[in-house]
Amino acid sequence: MVKVSIIMPSLNVRDYIEEAINSVVSQTLKEIEILCIDAGSTDGTWESIEIASKEDNRIRVIKSPIKSYGYQIGIGIDQALGEYVAILDTDDYTSADMYKALYEVAIREDLDFAKCDYSTYRTVGEKREFISRKVSADQLYYNSVFCPAEHPQTVIDDWYLWNGIYKRDFLNKYGIRPSATPGAAFQDVGFLHKVAAHALKGKYLKGDYYRYCVDREGASSNSNRVLHFIRSEYGLLLESSTDCATDAAKVLLYRRMARSFVRACMDTVNEQLEDGESAGICKWFQEHLSEAENYGFVSGEDLPRALQEPYRQLMNSVEAFVLYRKTNEKRFIEFLEKTGKIIIFGCGDYGKGALKSIRARGYDASAFMDNNRELWGETMEGIPVWEPEKTKELSTDFGILIANEKYADSIRMQLEDYRKDIIFFEYTLEQTRGEA
Repeated sequence: MVKVSIIMPSLNVRDYIEEAINSVVSQTLKEIEILCIDAGSTDGTWESIEIASKEDNRIRVIKSPIKSYGYQIGIGIDQALGEYVAILDTDDYTSADMYKALYEVAIREDLDFAKCDYSTYRTVGEKREFISRKVSADQLYYNSVFCPAEHPQTVIDDWYLWNGIYKRDFLNKYGIRPSATPGAAFQDVGFLHKVAAHALKGKYLKGDYYRYCVDREGASSNSNRVLHFIRSEYGLLLESSTDCATDAAKVLLYRRMARSFVRACMDTVNEQLEDGESAGICKWFQEHLSEAENYGFVSGEDLPRALQEPYRQLMNSVEAFVLYRKTNEKRFIEFLEKTGKIIIFGCGDYGKGALKSIRARGYDASAFMDNNRELWGETMEGIPVWEPEKTKELSTDFGILIANEKYADSIRMQLEDYRKDIIFFEYTLEQTRGEA
C-alpha cells in the first residue's frame, strides 16, 4: 500500500533535481511513490529523472503537455495512489524523515492535512545559509487538531503548499487542484484557499523538515509580475461557486487577498504601479476588497501591523500609496545618515532584504540580531549575528533596523527593556522596491 504520493513538478532545474530526488528516495517512510512530472525540460533535467527511475522502481516518470506548475501537480494528484499526497518543488529538498513524521501524525489523527515547519536557504559563495521558519507562531496549532475556518488568522499566515501532506480522498472529494495557468507563478494561492475552506481537521508539526531555496534565478517569487499573477488566481477563486460559498470561506479568501494585494504592491516599483495595466489591476482589488470590508469579511486590522498603513493607503488610491512610500523612503535615508552602526534585527527574508536595501544606498550593517539562539555567533552575508542582549554593551551611535513583518512591536519592547536611547526604524519592502 502506498502511504504517501510525492509529486515532483519540474522544468529546467538541472542543478537541483538530483538533490531533490535523492532526498525523497532516502525517506525513512518506504511506502511511497514518486511522481516526477516534467514539462519539457531541455537542460538535462529529464535525463536525470530517467536515470533515477531506473534505479528506484517507486519513481514514475510522466511528461506534461503543458508548461504549467499547477497543471503538473493536477496530473500528479489524478494519478496518485497514496493515502496522502505531497508536493516537492524540484529546486528544494527534504530531510529524510519528513514524510514519515507527517504521515504518522496524519493517520493517527485522521487529518485532512498535516504541515511542518521549514528552513529557507540561500547560497553565499560555496556555503548555504539556513533560516528556520515556523508555520505558526501560536503553539496551539502544533498541539491540537484545528478547523482552518475557525482560525482564519493563523491559516492565512500559512503561505506554502509544499511543507505538508494532504489526504487524497479529501482533495478528490472537493476537486482541490492548483489552477492550470501557464508557467509557475502563485498557482498555490487557490490550492491553499480551497484546502482551508473545506478542511475540518488540520495540524502543524514542529521541526523544519523542508528546505526551501529562495535564491534560484527565475523563481516565481522573484518575478516582477506578481500583481498580474495574483489577479489571475483570485479572479478564478471569485468565480467559484463552491470554494467561497460560506461566510467563513469568504473571510479566509478576502483576508488572504488583502495581504497578497498589499505585499504585491510593496514588491512592485512605483513606475510599474502607475502604468495603465497595473493601475487597472489595483482598481480591481480595491473594488473587491472595499465590498468585502462593507460585509465585514476583512479590514486593515486583520493584517500584520507592518502592512496596515500600506494597505490603508492603497485602499485610498495608488497615488496615495506611492506618496506614502516616497515619504517613507526619505525617513529611511535620514535614519541611515544619522546612524553610526546599523544593526538589523531579523535574519529572515526581511533581514536579507534590509541588508540589500542598505547596501544599495551606499551603507552597510555592522551586525544582525535575532532571537534564534542557534544563529548567535554565526555570520550572514559576512556579517556577525548577535544576541539581542548585546545592545546593553553598545555605545550610543547605533540604530536598530527592525526587519520583521509581524513582531515589530514586541521586538521594540524587548530592546527597550535593555535601554531607552535606541533609534529605531521599521523596515518594509518599500525600501527594496520603491524606485525603478
